[in-house]
Amino acid sequence: MKMLHMTKERKGRFHPERIRNKMRHRYYLDLSSDYRDSLVLAGTGRSGTTWISEVINYRNEYRLMDEPDRNGRIESFAHFNAIQYIRPDDDNPAYIEPLRLALTGRLRNDWADRFNTRIVATKRLVKFIRASLYLKWLVNHFPGLRVALLLRHPCAVCLSQARLDWEIDLHDILLVQPQLMADYLEPFREQIAAADTLFEKRLWMWCVENYVALSQLQPGDVHLAFYEGFCEEPEREIEKLFTFYGKEWDPRIFEAMQKPSNSSKPDSAIITGKNRLDGWMKHITPDQRALADRMLRQFGLNEIYSVDSPRPNTEAARRMLAGAPRPLPVK
Repeated sequence: MKMLHMTKERKGRFHPERIRNKMRHRYYLDLSSDYRDSLVLAGTGRSGTTWISEVINYRNEYRLMDEPDRNGRIESFAHFNAIQYIRPDDDNPAYIEPLRLALTGRLRNDWADRFNTRIVATKRLVKFIRASLYLKWLVNHFPGLRVALLLRHPCAVCLSQARLDWEIDLHDILLVQPQLMADYLEPFREQIAAADTLFEKRLWMWCVENYVALSQLQPGDVHLAFYEGFCEEPEREIEKLFTFYGKEWDPRIFEAMQKPSNSSKPDSAIITGKNRLDGWMKHITPDQRALADRMLRQFGLNEIYSVDSPRPNTEAARRMLAGAPRPLPVK
């Protein structure tokens, strides 16, 4: 299906629509306290989660909660790491209660509600970009919660993050989490500490987040969705996602797919008309390509994404869910 490309309409501070939306962000009724009335969309930053969340909510049916676990913005999560690891069997109330607050809709916060435009809600769409290291814990502790995990090619994600100067400190996120290091990363301590470029640091995060998630999760825990599938075969990808969520859809959804998301930047593909799928291949350097190839192989994730193709091997991703975690070689 041919995708249209549109530009964002810039609205001043006192534009009536902007004022109405601001009111909706702050003044709304959430009438359900059942966490099972929440749908969860998880992924990494710049993986397309904002775009797909707006596609899911194309009829404005849901209270949209965006990044409710942001530790620097939301007091209930202030004790979380920026990207928190939680062992699947950890029953610590310090983790359970903040997530229960978010998933039951009792959390009200200007940051988490900044994109919400639903005034009276009976169900929620909750978007996470920092939950990959506790997704298995989440489905274990909130049975019946419907969680979709969105994957996108790591080179596309990391180049996008680096272009936005998303600085990151691997020490403060990975090395300071003893359980994460003990369970997965201790053999890589020196490599992680030595990472110096923004692209390399972001690549470490993509590999760690997705390896841990795919290693811990099992078939039936989550629905795996692929950014590239929404670009190339939107109807097929939507059908699978909406069936998992128990939702119906109609052709109006394709209008939502043509619009820039709230996180689209002026140089994003949907605004400029560039190819969303393989645009990154024109910008990656030989050194970055070699680094990505080595790291993906190190985690066994090259079976899903190759540096030589923008398209995922979706069956390999599903096999990883069903298989036993493989030992990680140190290289």
